[in-house]
Amino acid sequence: MNLLRTRFHERPMVYAALGAVLSAVGGTIVPVWFCLIFCVASLLLTVFLFHRRNPAFLLPLAMLLVLLRMVLLPTSIPMDRGVGLLLSRVRGGMLDAANALFRDEAGAASGILLGNTNGLSEAERLRFANAGLLHLFAVSGLHVSLLVEHLSRVAHTKNQAVSFSIFALILLFFCAVTGFSASVLRAAFMLLAIRIGRMREKQVDAPSVYCFAMAMTLLCDPTDLYRAGFQLSFAAVGGMLLLGKPLRAPFQKRFPNSIILTVLTAATASVIGMLPIMAYWFGELAWVSIPLSILLIPTMPIILLFGFFAILLYGFLPHVSTVLSYPAYGAIKFLSLITEAMHVEQLSLPKPHPIAIVLYYVGLLFTSKLYLKNADRPPWLGIAILFISVALWFLL
Repeated sequence: MNLLRTRFHERPMVYAALGAVLSAVGGTIVPVWFCLIFCVASLLLTVFLFHRRNPAFLLPLAMLLVLLRMVLLPTSIPMDRGVGLLLSRVRGGMLDAANALFRDEAGAASGILLGNTNGLSEAERLRFANAGLLHLFAVSGLHVSLLVEHLSRVAHTKNQAVSFSIFALILLFFCAVTGFSASVLRAAFMLLAIRIGRMREKQVDAPSVYCFAMAMTLLCDPTDLYRAGFQLSFAAVGGMLLLGKPLRAPFQKRFPNSIILTVLTAATASVIGMLPIMAYWFGELAWVSIPLSILLIPTMPIILLFGFFAILLYGFLPHVSTVLSYPAYGAIKFLSLITEAMHVEQLSLPKPHPIAIVLYYVGLLFTSKLYLKNADRPPWLGIAILFISVALWFLL
């Protein structure tokens, strides 16, 4: 099966993501004894479908694994003993290093680099929220890809197995020091899937990678499904996946290699993808975040690379880490000055009903070329579903 020519709902990994979502929802509303009975049924169905060589076996398999995870394992790592205590100490040491190196900008530095927003004052939090830049404190794919790629190059080797092991260990370390947030796990699993595909010299199928990351993130913690971080992270990437190319297509011939165009369409697509989730959790939209995100693109690699290496080396080479922190500190200071200068009213949005949210994303999927069998046919069904979802959003 050529996945790159296959419609979205026909890809095998879509079954895994759907199974993980269904079990995460079902496992929270039904009793434990019913979950165990359903696990037995899922196991039998998995064996039957696998024997028939039906790729849909991934749906009951994902349901089985996620339900077993919910029933048998704790929802979080205990941080007062064993591995949890070690991770807590490492993370605490890096937060102390950020406080020592970045002084008056320590709150913003630890938020951007480690996803810790506890150091932000209410005034700082309000400034970043008004500028639509609170997403900078949700450690994302940009953070993970930049840092992990550069760290893995330090220990580069021609042996693929060793290289992949080092890459995976660095990913695990970064996930640990950032608190295993949903956005970091999503990015980590996507990078792992891409790396495996390249090792096998196969083309990487973005929708399959996306669904694999969703299934694995929910397997790590099914309760993430109900958290804003998980929803916003996957909604943003889903928006770019579904709308990035269509938004860029009308301008592609005139600006074939424009980085600005790529970033602008990606930012717009991600905001469209997150729109109902932002309205549900926050009730407002900072429209200025799109142009600001483009303006601040050059500062993020400086903050991430210099800042992370500075706090990583602080306990061993304090003088070197101090020098490394200067460019990151300057970039964060510039970021703070930008947020102080912004006084833009945010757009208020009504809180959508969950049914309207589901229909919104179904509509986006049905309008996408990833779903349409004939890409030249107008996506009337998707447009109709989007219209219904928006009507429910503003009328219910």
